[in-house]
Order: sequence, then C-alpha cells, then structure tokens
Amino acid sequence: MIQSKKELDFYIKADYMMNRGYFKPSFKQRLKAILSPDYIMDFLITMRRVDYYTQTKQAIPLIINKFKYKKLSIKLGFSIGAEVFGYGLVIPHYGTIVVGENNRIGNYAVLHSSTCITARQKVIGNNFYLSTGAKVTTGENLGDNIMVSANSVVTKGYSQGNVLLVGAPAIIKKTIPSWYEYQGGNTIDKVRAIEKLRMQMGIFQE
Repeated sequence: MIQSKKELDFYIKADYMMNRGYFKPSFKQRLKAILSPDYIMDFLITMRRVDYYTQTKQAIPLIINKFKYKKLSIKLGFSIGAEVFGYGLVIPHYGTIVVGENNRIGNYAVLHSSTCITARQKVIGNNFYLSTGAKVTTGENLGDNIMVSANSVVTKGYSQGNVLLVGAPAIIKKTIPSWYEYQGGNTIDKVRAIEKLRMQMGIFQE
C-alpha cells in the first residue's frame, strides 16, 4: 500500500523500469505516446494513483483516477485490485487478467494474459510469475520465487517458495531461484537498478 508521494513516485519508476527499461520516459517518448498511447503503462500508473489516493483519503483525485482505472481495465481486459501488488509489476501483453482485490502479492510479479488469481484472500511472496493461461484458486499462501507454468492450476499453498509449479492441479517440478535469475537476460540488471534507487530514495518496507 502506497502511503506517501515519495512511495508513489518510486512505485511508478519501478514499474517503468521493469516494463520499459527506464525510470522515466524522455520528452521524445512522451510525444510518441500522444500518437501511440502506452495503455499498459497508463493502467499501471493509474493503479498506483488509486492505491495512493485510497490510503491518503483524497476523495476528488480518487474518484477521477478510479474512473480512468475502470476505463483502462475494460479496454485492456484487466480486472485487477488496485492495492494488491508491490512495486515492479510486469504485464507484458493485453488480454484477460483477473486478480481478486483481497489478495496481497509482493514485488516483481509477472502477469501474462488469460490468467486468474481468485478473490480468496491470500498472501503471495516476491518474484511471483504467472504464465499464460495459469490460475491460482487456492486460498492458502504462496512463498517467494514461485513460477507457475502455462495453463497450470494452483489448488494448494506452497509456503516454502523457490519452486516451479506445473500441471492441473499443479505440483512441484523443480526448485528454482527468482524468475529473473531463472530466465537470465538483462532483467536482473533492472531489479538491481530499482533496489539501488529504493535505497537512494529511502524507501524501506516492513
């Protein structure tokens, strides 16, 4: 939950870095967005603002941003609780994504299209990766560093974390590190940049 303007700024920058590879769009990129809007980033920014204005009880900007959030949700096919996710949320594509607002999910989550996390209240740790077509129906908690493979259905909790889940119902296939370490590439550099920024800005989580 975003409690201050500084936290709001950090969450938006973290989302930008994970999804677009920079903390803030350049002037040229902002001009380009006028002709070709970046609806996913618009959605993420508005989601963070709804969270912030909810926590700080600012009625008028909350109403405005909730209206925009609903419009973008319909346009993109998303139904995602605004106060669910930690910073660095990755949404690669448009398409149906349903996440119940009663859930609490950590930092650096990834949501592919045609996915669902039911409204049954649960806590999911950091670095959660939900592949295309996967679903989480359990009301039990999931630990850090859990990847759910395509079209799998998670029906029970895995509090120990660090596992790849496969199948319907999903079972542990193997032990893994975080999804960005498992997949490789430059994503780990993005995470390091965000964590460096977090320390510089004095953003400390419980």
